[in-house]
Amino acid sequence: MLAALFCIAAVLGFHAGDEPYIVTLPWYEIFSSAARAVAGTIHNPFGLFGARVSVFFIRVLLGYPMLLPLAGFLVLGWRLFRTKPLDPALLFLVYTLLMALDLSAMFGLSAAPFADVMSGTTGRMMASFLSTIIGYPGAWALTTVIGVLLTFYMGWEFITDTIARVSAFFAKASATVRMIRAERTRKRREKEEMQARKKAERMAVVLEKERKKREKKEQRAAKSTPPKPKAAAVEKPVKPPVSLRDEEPESAPPPPPVKLPAIEPIVIPAEVEEIQAPEPAIVRSEEGPDMIINPGVREAEADLDERKLKVRTHDHVQYRFPSIDLLQRPKDEDESYDERHLAETKDRLLEKLRIYKIEVIRIATTVGPRVALFELELAPEVKISRIKSLENDLAMAMASSSGGIRIIAPIPGKNAIGVEIPISKPRPVVMRSVLQVEKFKNNTMALPIVLGKSISNEVVVDDLAAMPHLLIAGATGAGKSVAINVLLTSLLYSKKPDEVKFVLIDPKRVELKPYKLLKDHFLPKIPGMEEQIIVTDPQKAVSALRSVVREMEHRYEMLEKCGVRNIGEYNRKMKDEAMFYLVVVVDELADLMITAGREVEEPITRLAQMARAVGIHLIVATQRPSVDVITGIIKANFPSRIAFQVASKVDSRTILDVSGAEQLLGSGDMLFQSARMSKPERIQCPFISLTEVDAITEFIGDQPPLKTECILPEPPSSNGNGFSSGLDQDRDRRDAMFEEAARLVVLHQQASVSLLQRRLRLGFSRAGRVMDQLERNGIVSAGDGSKPRDVLVKNEDSLELLLRNLD
Repeated sequence: MLAALFCIAAVLGFHAGDEPYIVTLPWYEIFSSAARAVAGTIHNPFGLFGARVSVFFIRVLLGYPMLLPLAGFLVLGWRLFRTKPLDPALLFLVYTLLMALDLSAMFGLSAAPFADVMSGTTGRMMASFLSTIIGYPGAWALTTVIGVLLTFYMGWEFITDTIARVSAFFAKASATVRMIRAERTRKRREKEEMQARKKAERMAVVLEKERKKREKKEQRAAKSTPPKPKAAAVEKPVKPPVSLRDEEPESAPPPPPVKLPAIEPIVIPAEVEEIQAPEPAIVRSEEGPDMIINPGVREAEADLDERKLKVRTHDHVQYRFPSIDLLQRPKDEDESYDERHLAETKDRLLEKLRIYKIEVIRIATTVGPRVALFELELAPEVKISRIKSLENDLAMAMASSSGGIRIIAPIPGKNAIGVEIPISKPRPVVMRSVLQVEKFKNNTMALPIVLGKSISNEVVVDDLAAMPHLLIAGATGAGKSVAINVLLTSLLYSKKPDEVKFVLIDPKRVELKPYKLLKDHFLPKIPGMEEQIIVTDPQKAVSALRSVVREMEHRYEMLEKCGVRNIGEYNRKMKDEAMFYLVVVVDELADLMITAGREVEEPITRLAQMARAVGIHLIVATQRPSVDVITGIIKANFPSRIAFQVASKVDSRTILDVSGAEQLLGSGDMLFQSARMSKPERIQCPFISLTEVDAITEFIGDQPPLKTECILPEPPSSNGNGFSSGLDQDRDRRDAMFEEAARLVVLHQQASVSLLQRRLRLGFSRAGRVMDQLERNGIVSAGDGSKPRDVLVKNEDSLELLLRNLD
């Protein structure tokens, strides 16, 4: 790489004045006294040796087009330095060498003054040869066609990739510049606001001093005018002992404080309100405390199409992420709210609490997409249990027949209770609006999924790998299937086909049908179920889950051999043999529990308990949240849960261990509970239509399939308790590609899972199993972490003898 870099620099430093000295100086005299005398007259910045190299490449070989193969050698050295696959670099090197020959011949055909340095001696010879045989027009046509064909068949991919990288670099640079400018503008605005706030505070202090001075003057003036009280005493001689202090309250003239309203309209509030525009709005109330309306979170928008959409998988297949334009644009979001309705709701709420003698000190409101959260700070003597028991009474007072009112007592981290009440003008949440945010675009999560918008209008993005499994439950039509489509779409917009795979189980047969088009990219094949891309038969669903269990066991064996603890450490250590994440989606657990029962519960329980470390995660949905479906063993291993609208408090407690889901509004209104939360969070799930799902799956399905098929292990046959000793049976049965893999390993005298994947086009799991069989039969040595395996059979004759003995 360094030699290629030096040669490129030397060629670029070529000077025609150096040629006479170099021609008269042989190579073997480069260190002689004559060379030292000539060195002072050399113009090349790299001295005598640089001038010699530049003259050789430009005059003797191909001229300036020689820079192309030198660049090819530079790329080859760079990939060799970074231990990357050399196939693309070698192809690029061959392309640059052929293009250099073609360009040199084309310049040799030209009579331009610069043709000598652009063609060299070799180019002139090729041009003379071609012009003699087919003439100048034919030579020009031939060299042009050769150049176009070479570029189209060999260099087009590299050129487009380079253009994409350069455009992505400039896009990233421009985004960084925009961020820096926005940060500077924000800091400048904050500084101006701080200065204006300090100025307003100083003015307020000055006006307060003036007000106190006026009060003192008025008090002194009132004390210095006693005639009026005496006249009042004369008019009532019946009470002569009455003192002036007793008469002053009964006197007609107003006391000094009555004159203060002339001072009340101070200019400060208007000035402060103008300065603090982003501060919470205040709704004044004649009775009770004023209501503070907290501003919602404004997410930083981002264009997902600005990222690098065209990427490469591990087997060097080009893949393009779906464009955000496949999703429907949201309507112009009106972020305004009905302040009058909020004020009326607040008054009814306080009136109802006042009936039960519950005093509210402070009230604040946060307006979400469908509900508003009223934060009530109560008097110290009020018990929280009194508020909790008034949930139905408050629903009646709010005239909310559809429910939607939920009490949070207390709000975690705050000295207040929360009352969630539906708003009069709900705002729809669509899928595109929650994906077009910086939080999702620049996330570093392993499996990012979008859940929706919270009451504060914050887009909630979580990591499925950290959950690590998700349980979804709710009544029919509450939004479970839409939520599953939202979760899968989030992964399709963020992960490549070689990074995540889906096992989809759909007993209802119609909910997950659009994802059949992903069979060549995101859906692995299960032996014995090739005809069912989406598993719909309950009995075959049991086999699919057992196949995933066996995949989990095999992955744990791989982690043990590599000496790591989880999939993240394994992928960092074995980059060429990286594991993909596997997401198992079960759309209706109740139907499986009815038909299979214990046989379904066992593999789900095993996966929920152990599969997190090896990158296998479950998303299980059901519309019947009863204890015979969501058993205690299943619920104990699903710390992250989503509850949509349910029929009763019992169902809500079955899902979340607390009530509240029975008060939801439906149509995507949900409660999300994770292990990190003390209480469930109310979120509005985004809506994605079937048309949008079809457009995304068709876009991905039309792309070229992956070269290596992903095949899960064959599920074990059932015995009395639902499982067989599948691992022992697998060891006794050799793979169909075993002998071909053995010959390949012995021929190359190197053994690795990636070699079997590339040459035999096997999936990762199957290649790993074949490698384990080669080890058990004494063909390769045992794995030792990241060190390569040794091939124990040295020639093909010994291998054939060993294979006959095995048979």
